[in-house]
Amino acid sequence: MKNPLLKSQALRNLIPPQIKALYAENLSRLIRVRRRCEFENVYHCCVHKTGSQWIRKILSDRETYAYSGLKPFHYQSKLKDGEQRDIKDREFHEPFPSRTIVSPLYVNWEHFCELPKPPRYRAFFVSRDPRDVLVSWYFSTRYSHPGKSHDVHRERLGELTVDEGLAYGLDVLKERGLFAALESWKEAGRRDPNVLFVRYEDLIGPGAATEFRRLFDHVGILYPDAVREDLLKRYSFEEMSGRHPGEEEKGSKLRKGVAGDWRNYFDDRLARKFADVAGEPSP
Repeated sequence: MKNPLLKSQALRNLIPPQIKALYAENLSRLIRVRRRCEFENVYHCCVHKTGSQWIRKILSDRETYAYSGLKPFHYQSKLKDGEQRDIKDREFHEPFPSRTIVSPLYVNWEHFCELPKPPRYRAFFVSRDPRDVLVSWYFSTRYSHPGKSHDVHRERLGELTVDEGLAYGLDVLKERGLFAALESWKEAGRRDPNVLFVRYEDLIGPGAATEFRRLFDHVGILYPDAVREDLLKRYSFEEMSGRHPGEEEKGSKLRKGVAGDWRNYFDDRLARKFADVAGEPSP
């Protein structure tokens, strides 16, 4: 049986980001800050299809504000339609508001380095197997919110088989600079101790609780254990989707909730094309 909250979640997805941001800003005034984060800004860096909206929900929760004093900031709601659509073009020449968690920040390493930052900041980058990124992009583009808006890629995918659609998506994501962005962050933690490199697979795996604690400790959000456990439970795949990981719903943003799904779609031909276009994935 599906979670009865899904209907209200669907309605919330229709609320414009600007209204959500205004609500979050006003709500924060009513919440007592129990612990104040020592860092001026926190940056949640990533590429698309790495659980970015899921993590954003966690970082925008009232408990996160209560134990950090940092307000959520969604820079994408400030962009005009079509502005900086491709990750390779996303440059930031002005600092983000102070005392905020910027989430999600779709950016490559070079452009993150150029972003004006305060002396005390922390950042983390969520990586993911690029083959799973491709599969997730395919199903999201092909099935999520059909008819909501004109999307040339959705229309094109509707004319192709799954194999052809994945090959098509591979070229699209290559052109957008997504695979290059993923690669650019691999040594970020060694270059800048303020940056933590995180794998999406670890955030949804059996050691997720430990990995999230490592992430929260890094950015200075020190929840009590019970609060952190409740927070992660409320935003778990089961609670948010009403399904167990592995139970697929193609049209949902929370499609399947597992890692390694690419193995169900890659054949030798697509694997060779992937290696030619995006390089051999790291083990």
